[in-house]
Amino acid sequence: MSDSASPSASVPLSEPTDVPAVLNQAGIDYVGVHDQRLLAIYRTGIFNVVTEPEPVSSANTLEIECWEAPLPSRGDGRSPQELLDDLAAVFEHGDKA
Repeated sequence: MSDSASPSASVPLSEPTDVPAVLNQAGIDYVGVHDQRLLAIYRTGIFNVVTEPEPVSSANTLEIECWEAPLPSRGDGRSPQELLDDLAAVFEHGDKA
């Protein structure tokens, strides 16, 4: 699913952050994988979110990677990098998705 050309970003957080709570507040679906990883479903794209060494409930940094690009039939013409940037902005600025 993932390859080396997949867009990714490292997102430093200003304070320990409950990642699932932020995603819930922004209306973004996700699936928990384990204490330090979840998959966020954003505009039909799947984004791998890793918070090691902290748990997702108290993260200081996020590593986000576009694991699977949005479905072409459901996309709005935006690139996976643009969608990843939008998802990261939810954590950086508290923006709604």
